[in-house]
Parts: sequence; structure tokens; C-alpha cells
Amino acid sequence: MVASIGWNPYYKNEKKSMEVHLLHKFQGDLYGEELKIIIGGYIREEKDFSSLDELITEIKNDIAIAEHQLEEPVVNKLKNDDFLMINKANP
Repeated sequence: MVASIGWNPYYKNEKKSMEVHLLHKFQGDLYGEELKIIIGGYIREEKDFSSLDELITEIKNDIAIAEHQLEEPVVNKLKNDDFLMINKANP
């Protein structure tokens, strides 16, 4: 995933939020569901954009950077971290 944590200046948000862009494609809806994450890196500071197209281009660039970083051994091993595993006794 890539995530934006902050105020999202392009949308002029007044409350700090976390917006997550999942890289894995799947069918379904996660609204209202619990999502476990491990933050494995940092890409860039939050910034404003002059257009929605500019924002979309930057998100696509962030995704490309994240996909590359996810292949790094230190980050790649996090995908099997116990924190992310479903508890079989209490799924």
C-alpha cells in the first residue's frame, strides 16, 4: 500500500486523516473493516497540487516507488510478520 497521513492540502481537509491506496487488486469493499498495516518506509512530504491530474500523477509515482521498495529484503520480510497474520482462534 501507499498511504497519505496528514491534511491532504489539495482537498483542504481540516482534520488529519490517513488515506490508504492498496496495491493488491481484489474484489470487494473494505469500508468499515479493520485493516492491519506496518509502515515500512517513507516516500515524500505532503504537498499541495495545482490540479487533480497532477495529484493522480504523483500518486502513480508514489506507487511505483513503493512497489520497488517492497522488493527490498528488509521491507519484503514484513509481509509475513506475525502482526499481520489472522489469529486462527479469533479470526
